[in-house]
Amino acid sequence: MINLLWIILFIGIGLIVEKLVKQKVLTKYFEIDKPSLHIKDQWGKAKASIIYGLPEFIGLFLFFGASYTTFVLLEHSGSHFVKLVFLAALITISLIRSISIISNILLSPMVEEFRFLAVESGVALKIHRIVLATFSYIICVLMFAVVIKKIGSQQQTVLLLQLFFASVLLSATALSIFVFKEKVQHYIVGDSQDNYDGNWGLAQFAAVWHILAILYLVVLWVLLINSITSPATGTRGAFLLSFFVIPLWMIADKIVQWIVLRAMSTLGIHQEYYEDNEDNEEVDDEVFLAREKGNALYLKSKNLARTIIVFAITVWIAGLWSIEIPFVSNIAAVALDALIILTLALLFWQFISSWIEKKIQESLPEEDEDESKDDEWGGTASRGRSYTLLPMIRKFIASVLVIMVTMTILSSMGVDIGPLLAGAGVVGLAVGFGAQKLVSDMFSGFFYLLDDAFRVGEYLTAGSVSGTVESITLRNIMLRHHRGMLQIVPHSELGAITNFMRGGMIVKFNLDFPYDTDIDKVRKIIKKVGIAMLDDEELGKDFIQPVKSQGVREITNSVMTIRVKFTAQPGTHFVIRREAFKRITEALKAKGIEYAHRKVIVDVPGLDDSIKNNGLSTEDAKNVREAAGAAALSVTEVDNLPADDRKPTS
Repeated sequence: MINLLWIILFIGIGLIVEKLVKQKVLTKYFEIDKPSLHIKDQWGKAKASIIYGLPEFIGLFLFFGASYTTFVLLEHSGSHFVKLVFLAALITISLIRSISIISNILLSPMVEEFRFLAVESGVALKIHRIVLATFSYIICVLMFAVVIKKIGSQQQTVLLLQLFFASVLLSATALSIFVFKEKVQHYIVGDSQDNYDGNWGLAQFAAVWHILAILYLVVLWVLLINSITSPATGTRGAFLLSFFVIPLWMIADKIVQWIVLRAMSTLGIHQEYYEDNEDNEEVDDEVFLAREKGNALYLKSKNLARTIIVFAITVWIAGLWSIEIPFVSNIAAVALDALIILTLALLFWQFISSWIEKKIQESLPEEDEDESKDDEWGGTASRGRSYTLLPMIRKFIASVLVIMVTMTILSSMGVDIGPLLAGAGVVGLAVGFGAQKLVSDMFSGFFYLLDDAFRVGEYLTAGSVSGTVESITLRNIMLRHHRGMLQIVPHSELGAITNFMRGGMIVKFNLDFPYDTDIDKVRKIIKKVGIAMLDDEELGKDFIQPVKSQGVREITNSVMTIRVKFTAQPGTHFVIRREAFKRITEALKAKGIEYAHRKVIVDVPGLDDSIKNNGLSTEDAKNVREAAGAAALSVTEVDNLPADDRKPTS
């Protein structure tokens, strides 16, 4: 009696420590009250429910640690029986509480926002209580069996006690089947009468499900008796696994459905949730038929996978009871191995693909709706290096993953993959020698990408071709010409590349003025225009160096040339150049400065002396100048004509 009181005291100390820590510490960091959240996605519900149940896990850890530490420090009786009973009680309480916390996280009977299953709060609470009661009973029975076995009870006694408690569990389960018969029947066929009449097989199964369940429990009880009469065979937990076969099947079914869905979505056969299109966009008949075929194939594949998983679980459970079916058992084992391999591979692929897609979306530039940004290079936005490399890495990982999964499944089937690998190596070597151009293209592309020579969206000139990089494959690069043509160029034929999108584009242009133009005044006007363009909200961000004058470049026979220069981001310099021409012209016109016009200066020797000494009238002098100018103009026009159109002059 005293030892029992000591055990109760140690467990009570753990409960007190847990309660104090919760009240004094955990309430400051966790919201214990019911939250007011509206979470729709399953991943969000999972994170929220785990965080909401985290204080309970921490409290359970504190309870276990405080109770066990107190027992070790204060218990000095040295009784093996006391230690055994205390550990059994502590582990039993901890396991039951763990099951309760996990059930609360999954079912969330009190917080509807965190609930995974689409059931009402009352139904979730009933399921939670049934799960907790069932596991509590099983845990208590197992711990009791361990204790009586450790204190020296005979094996036959332990087995008889297990048979008794198992019979009680099966009887309670049978009673529950009759109590919840109608509710389960409605759950199977649904509440709608149309569903009930529409599927005759499902309706018949719903009508007799309780009979099949009772028969299964009877078979399970008979198998348990058989295992007790011949305990040497060993069942490896077959009774508990067989008892929870429905939850196991539901979990396996969800995994198989997810595998089928992800596999078909990855292959493009079935589009997930395409019917819930928020934009209500109309699709072509061919696209609609393709979607319907993909959906039908997905449903058939899902039903086939369900059939296979039922078959595999049945054979697996039979194997646990040492019921071996020679050929079928091997098939079931292979199916189970393939299921595990595919699940792990798809989980890895889902993680990698999602991460790559996230990085690709992050590398995309912000959309610019300003049409004035379109340029002579086609207006394609430059992409980052991640956008260029990650899709190719994803394809490579997918190829490697498919090969590894195929080889692993073949190995689990008993196929010797050594010769296959050797044969693949020989074939690869032969292909390498026979397709040197292909290998050259692939290696050239690999080193171009390794050197970051170009990215998607950049404008290139390589040899005689030029254009914007639209996409990159293992062998070719797709260049979209600025006039619209798509050029497909193998990597090995690119040669030296001129990339116009790295660094700034320096633009220089000339402005012609008359001789008498004030150079400093023109320079100040151009400088003011450059400052104004730099302050412009749309154009300013594209400048690297502002528009400015470089002074007089040259003086020819009739004009003075002033050069203007600026540096801008690649692709934007076309727009900036046009705007610079416009603004400089308007600013010069406002100050009364005109560009140099085309003119011919005619000098008539001795004309001024004739006017002064010979008395030539002003009117006659004017006529002489006009005649000379007309003659000079006609000569200039003839010089500007093509050689074949020129006529000899007399």
